Amino acid sequence: MIAPSQMLRFLLAGSPVSTWLPCVIRTNRHSCISNKFSPAYDNTMRYCANDWARNIRTLPQSLILKRISSPLLFNVGITSIVCGLDAVVGPLPKLLPLPHTLLGSALGLLLTVRTNAAYDRFWEARKQWGTVTSECRQLAGLACTFMTPQQALPMLSLVAAFPVVMKNYLRGGSQSAQGRDMRRLKALLAKEEVAALSSVVSQPQYVISRLRQLVQAAGVAGVTEKEREVLIKSAGVLGDCVSACERIYNTPIPLAYSRHTSRFLVLYVSTLPLALVGSLGWATLPAMAIICWALFGILEIGNLIEEPFTAVVDYNLCPLLPLTEVCRTIRRDVRAIAQYSQLAKDFSVPTIQRYPKSVVLPEGFKQLRELVGASSNATNRTTDHK
Repeated sequence: MIAPSQMLRFLLAGSPVSTWLPCVIRTNRHSCISNKFSPAYDNTMRYCANDWARNIRTLPQSLILKRISSPLLFNVGITSIVCGLDAVVGPLPKLLPLPHTLLGSALGLLLTVRTNAAYDRFWEARKQWGTVTSECRQLAGLACTFMTPQQALPMLSLVAAFPVVMKNYLRGGSQSAQGRDMRRLKALLAKEEVAALSSVVSQPQYVISRLRQLVQAAGVAGVTEKEREVLIKSAGVLGDCVSACERIYNTPIPLAYSRHTSRFLVLYVSTLPLALVGSLGWATLPAMAIICWALFGILEIGNLIEEPFTAVVDYNLCPLLPLTEVCRTIRRDVRAIAQYSQLAKDFSVPTIQRYPKSVVLPEGFKQLRELVGASSNATNRTTDHK
């Protein structure tokens, strides 16, 4: 038997009340619902064409620029030496531009393939977390369909805690971030469950195993064998997502591929001033600074998004994947799913009748809705008299 205080703690756990969707406030028999839409990922940053001035203004704060500052300064220094020698000693021997012209296409193709491979890893990780979101919602919905929310509370708590556990397993993070997640887990789970979770190494697998155990134990609540099979299958999908994310995390792009691309790029841009100084003179210096910034920036973007779970992409250290927002969304949706059945009863919504009254269906949808509403009210009055 689930205590009312434990059910209330689950419904209030997690994100602040302002992020609930819908926000339900009890008033006597009915509920007052706020129709204000709360975005799922309200912290996600997106680019638009009007941001061009801000992007130029914040270039000195760019994370990519800071990460490529070492090779950028190195090549600017080499270019300065070449330009100084050309101006003081005399014209240097000209290097034919043909080799750089031919190798430029190969270098561009190599950088493109390298960046696309890194982006595929990022997108695969995001798809896996999309599957986690979908399966957590489905598991919570099925649990509340096959059982009452009070009976399904142990499962709902673990479903809401699973994305937090999986995020920490893949990302880790600072002590303060892990402390916040631990407080969330303590708000969602019983203290015995938190203690058992803290004693294992692979916490996502523990949560999945506990979900399977609770599904098997759901027979006492009247859940049939077929229904338990559906729930276990949904929990198995969560296990597949953990395995796929582990594969991405533990299998980086081959090191030889990354090293060859970096060596190729360094040799290409280090010898390029010899091909440009004869025709550009001191203008070679700003030209080389821009070329190095562009090429090394493309290479570093690939290196950055290669690790989608731990990468940050902004000078504000915003994570590449909004995993915290995903966890918040799943907790919010699981709470809402636990309230839907009671909410439907409060508003006396139409329901399926065993012996519906045989009538001719009207042509207009408005008349059909009124007919269904009248039939539902009649059914409710009959039930109340009984």
